[in-house]
Amino acid sequence: MTSQSKSHVFRKDAQWETLDTYWSSPLSFWSCKSLRVEPPVPLRVTVLGAVIATSEQGWINYGGMSAIFVQVVQARGRAGQRIRAEIHDEAVTEEDLG
Repeated sequence: MTSQSKSHVFRKDAQWETLDTYWSSPLSFWSCKSLRVEPPVPLRVTVLGAVIATSEQGWINYGGMSAIFVQVVQARGRAGQRIRAEIHDEAVTEEDLG
């Protein structure tokens, strides 16, 4: 179930740009989210500047224990390229996409 949809236009070529930020209470460390973009572009999740997850498939899961720090979901594309991002309140798996 989609909880939020938004579009994003990249400002610069090959630069990582923020699509979403997420913080979760230590009491709900099991909570996970996912982000899916169309058309697919490279995605990554960073915590305190360190990359903790990457994806080339156009979707990525985030949240969990490391979300007690602020997680930043970023995408990389061409300047002027528009993508549509869907943020879901649960993690997705390969089976969910097929």
